[in-house]
Amino acid sequence: MTILEHLEELRSRLIWIFAAVGVAAIAGWILFDRVVSTLLAPARPYLQDLTHGKLIFTSPIEAFTLRLKVAAYVGFAIAFPVVLFHLWRFISPGLRRNERKWAMWFIASGWLLFIGGAWFAWYTLPNALHYLIGPSITGANVRPLLGAKSYIDFGLLYLVAFGIGFEFPLAVIFAALIRAINSRQMTKYRRHVFMGLAVASAVLTPSVDWFTMTALTVALYILYEACIWITKLVLRR
Repeated sequence: MTILEHLEELRSRLIWIFAAVGVAAIAGWILFDRVVSTLLAPARPYLQDLTHGKLIFTSPIEAFTLRLKVAAYVGFAIAFPVVLFHLWRFISPGLRRNERKWAMWFIASGWLLFIGGAWFAWYTLPNALHYLIGPSITGANVRPLLGAKSYIDFGLLYLVAFGIGFEFPLAVIFAALIRAINSRQMTKYRRHVFMGLAVASAVLTPSVDWFTMTALTVALYILYEACIWITKLVLRR
């Protein structure tokens, strides 16, 4: 394929991805109240004094734009398998025939990893909020009055960042699939990978609390160890 053909293929894939996210975003629009209520649950104990567990907004159009943003995030999460499918279709022409058979595995595992990352974020979110807006940080004379935009932005970004971060094993397995790395190299550089994951966890964790960073580092390293065994036993490399 020429460069122009590659660009045309990329444009076509992006159109399909945006269309899928747009259609799925309808569900996000409908589920707005439920999504916000779920995101707000860990923060409610800190908001009882001033807003009785509610968020506030200060601009006439803020609630509308916030609903659009929630719909877009939810749409992206629902349509993520479609995103993976078109990503695979874009890169598959450069693969060998025996490597293309991994398409369904690539899509299914990518979806499960994304869900796992989002679940991990949800599990650690209460601890992150305790560190950021809990009494140990605010003291006796400061109370949080959270704006809807700032808090929803934080919560959605937190979930999506962890979901995408958990795609790390997919990149490792793909590198092994195209013979860029093998299990011996992955085993040899374990320590380096662990340090890199620790640094990446510190960057990805908005709360910068030790519990979330440590848990994320350990979770990603366990997934890396799984990649070594998959590469060795399944890919035979």
